[in-house]
Amino acid sequence: MITIEINERTKAGKAILEAARVMAQKSVGIEITKENAILTSKIKRNHKNQILSKTEKDNFLDELQNEL
Repeated sequence: MITIEINERTKAGKAILEAARVMAQKSVGIEITKENAILTSKIKRNHKNQILSKTEKDNFLDELQNEL
């Protein structure tokens, strides 16, 4: 997930937002959210999914050490 902050008051911001709206209607890969609570919860959920477990971390560090 990528977060892009757009200033809706500028010409460039309006153009990007309109293009994103058109693409969101045609594709399931784009979602436009204005509510900070929803965005924050999605960021936290994605962050938790990308954290290594203790076992994965230990295995990764062991592999690194073996490479040296």
